[in-house]
Amino acid sequence: MKHALTLTLALTTASLAHAQQITLKGRVIDEKRQPVPYANVGQLGNEPGTATNEAGEFSLRVASLPRKITVVSLGYAPTTVDVSSATEPLLIVLKSSTVALPEVRVRNPEQVATELVKRAYAKLARHQRQEQYGKAFYRQKQEHNGKYSEFLDAFYDVRFTNQGVGGWQLEQARYATAAEETGVDMTNFSAAVRLIPVFEPKPSRRTLAVPLSPLADKQFKFHLREVLQDKGQETAVIDFTPRLDLNQPAAFGTLYLDFKTAAIRRLESNVPIGNLMSLQFSEGTTLTSQTFRMVTEFSPVADSLSRLQAVRAEQTIVLSYQGKPDSTEISGNLFFYQNTTKPAAKGYKSTGVNYNDLKQAMKQNYNAKFWRDREILRASPVEEKVIRDLEQRKAFGSF
Repeated sequence: MKHALTLTLALTTASLAHAQQITLKGRVIDEKRQPVPYANVGQLGNEPGTATNEAGEFSLRVASLPRKITVVSLGYAPTTVDVSSATEPLLIVLKSSTVALPEVRVRNPEQVATELVKRAYAKLARHQRQEQYGKAFYRQKQEHNGKYSEFLDAFYDVRFTNQGVGGWQLEQARYATAAEETGVDMTNFSAAVRLIPVFEPKPSRRTLAVPLSPLADKQFKFHLREVLQDKGQETAVIDFTPRLDLNQPAAFGTLYLDFKTAAIRRLESNVPIGNLMSLQFSEGTTLTSQTFRMVTEFSPVADSLSRLQAVRAEQTIVLSYQGKPDSTEISGNLFFYQNTTKPAAKGYKSTGVNYNDLKQAMKQNYNAKFWRDREILRASPVEEKVIRDLEQRKAFGSF
């Protein structure tokens, strides 16, 4: 039997151009031949045009060749390649950043880590009301027992701060679903992407504890694991865990902060989602396990500040239905592909916890040409096949 799950979060350039004609496809790997997921890939001197997917694959449109393509990913040296032909897929190898161990770089790793986190929070808090605007692409995928069962793509105009997304306005969306008798329905999964905060200026015992808050050293322990070094830039890699006496839901994970300025570059969080979600199961169904992981990426801007660039969330829910395992994996990926000024006389709908992705997508008539004529961010050959199969089954726009 299908089960409904609802998040109840306890939380107080020009548009994509038709003129581009050449599509560059390729894969980004590291020195161990492993894929580098979510690396920024773009033309040298421009904002990132796309990002690699989970398998390190990317697809990027350019107006003409030759071009210089740059690839940037935290933990690796930035790499630029000259591309003169699109006949063969590109294979780009990233070299790891140099690593300095804490005992070599500092005398007291825990104290240095704690002070860096405090500085990072203070920097974010000073600019917490600084709203920004941009265009973003969101992709949500759901697999049920190893097979795709739901697929959502959406383009949005977004209003946001570094704390999270405050509102967005849908430009175009498509949604596909394959009939399943078991599993779960997650109609508002994007609520987690939007509403789980990067930092919390007014922490409360009734909300999720996060490391970037005025209570950082009272709620968490911090450990400086290593310092990434690349061309004079140093990034502190700081692991955080809740204190044993903390009597409230809390995240644990890793912070990446500029060692000199304390500007945030990445936040990796494992979230106790069971404390933020209501579960309703029918008789004969029990919850075996669930995990939730979120990664928030930032890009540098002027005056040693950072700007929200991407948010990824992954959840795995394993049920036992009539004595048999039933697994659902859901992922949501929001990527800001263009930053803009505030549009004149244009509103952005508030995106609270009850915002329903499916209902909003259902209001859109599926226009296959719209999607064929635009770069689909993070599309891999596997996903392209899924999209084609769902189109042939007339799953898009069939509600």
